[in-house]
Amino acid sequence: MKSKYTTIPFLLAASMALGVWLGSGLVNPFQKKQSNEGWVKIEQILQYVQNDYVDTVSKGRLEDEIISFLLQRLDPHSYYISEDELASMNEPLEGSFEGIGVQFNLRRDTIYIINVIPSGPSEKSGLRGGDRIISVDGQVIAGTGQSNRQVMALLKGPKGSSVSVGVKRKNETDLIDFDIERGTIPLASIDAAYLLDEKTIYTRLSKFSKTTHEEFQKRVYPLKNDKVESFILDLRGNGGGLLDEAVWLADEFLVDNMLITYTEGKSRPRTEFTATNQGAFEDLNLIVLIDGYSASASEIVAGALQDHNRATIVGTRSFGKGLVQEQSEWKDGSATRLTVARYFTPLGRSIQKQYESVSSNSFDTTFSEGGIDPDVQVDRDTSGITWLYAELVHRAWLGDFAYRFRDQHVEEITVHGGENFVMNFDTIVFEQELRAYLIGKDYEINEKEWSRSIGHMIGRAQGIIARSIYGEEVYFKINNVSDEYIRASIEALASKAS
Repeated sequence: MKSKYTTIPFLLAASMALGVWLGSGLVNPFQKKQSNEGWVKIEQILQYVQNDYVDTVSKGRLEDEIISFLLQRLDPHSYYISEDELASMNEPLEGSFEGIGVQFNLRRDTIYIINVIPSGPSEKSGLRGGDRIISVDGQVIAGTGQSNRQVMALLKGPKGSSVSVGVKRKNETDLIDFDIERGTIPLASIDAAYLLDEKTIYTRLSKFSKTTHEEFQKRVYPLKNDKVESFILDLRGNGGGLLDEAVWLADEFLVDNMLITYTEGKSRPRTEFTATNQGAFEDLNLIVLIDGYSASASEIVAGALQDHNRATIVGTRSFGKGLVQEQSEWKDGSATRLTVARYFTPLGRSIQKQYESVSSNSFDTTFSEGGIDPDVQVDRDTSGITWLYAELVHRAWLGDFAYRFRDQHVEEITVHGGENFVMNFDTIVFEQELRAYLIGKDYEINEKEWSRSIGHMIGRAQGIIARSIYGEEVYFKINNVSDEYIRASIEALASKAS
């Protein structure tokens, strides 16, 4: 059975690339004729517990826990989603959400705004990166131990609704109050798309959402010109997303009728997904970057391009997630995601890690290797990773200092714009002030480790600061200058040309 992918709604959750098939006309397993003895027994036990247990218990909660336990023991990717969790599980793939449009970090019980979404409600209201949110709707939240989820619940809300936030701003004594009307906030799936040099397009893709192909056409198509010869597609950290969007992307690089992937299961017939003749980048030299967090839809793209010898895969072995989950939503607003099939690369490779699940002796799940093996292996450079560096990152001191440095030196850092960010960054002053910051915390500096790690610390801080001021693309432009994956990609392209 062949399928043109535009008609197949196949969802892969972004949390860890869980393949989910949201098909119309799905068969409800409870509509099938079967023996009810087991279900009657479970119902009787639930009723018995509810009636006779020493304390009051919720039958609904018990049912949820039983279903969750059952699905989790089948395989690593089948699971139960409560009504409260369903919207947030699906949200990253919608390409937008409703809220005030800020990115924040929760540090020392204070909400630090990293940056505001351009043209979003917060920017229009006057909020800035570096502001600290102290209160929401008159309720003080700083220093109260609020979690990220609790903070997001306070700030998110339906489009058109309003929220009042009290903000502490640098050089301002009093709190500043902002009344913000919530709006629809785009969630970009393309973090960066620019010319690495005059011959090479670089595109970083964080997930496959409903807007990915539209974003690709708007941001990547204009980069192609007569001088461009190569394309670096960065799928590192991409946990997956919508299959139809992944197939669209693979189609950009493959010629008509090439097989991209197929799915098959015990109760699901083989379904093939093939390329069209619409690809805009079929003639470019292609590199695909992957790592251990590239999963599911990312592996579909990488596997298809590798099997057809269309791309050189650079990096480390991918995650290894090749199972298809079918999502069924229930009357109470909950949902289940049950593994119903596997997907395969064009040459019939199953990417799924081998695992052992339910047996008569154990419910434990173990794995063996799976995923996509790169053509060019990149080993991470750990020469600058010392105990000192790891400790400053783990304690969040390096990030905290980076934001402080940004706030104190923002005028000097930004005087010539994002393209000259690194040139304007005073590394000597940064090192001096970082030392003073650590001394103020009575931290004993190991000078040998300091000399090994200072370059890494400066680079990490530059990335944090650039991302907070200029956004994702400038961050990747800075990071890619010294990225070993990018260096390996350029070398691979050069060897192709020679």
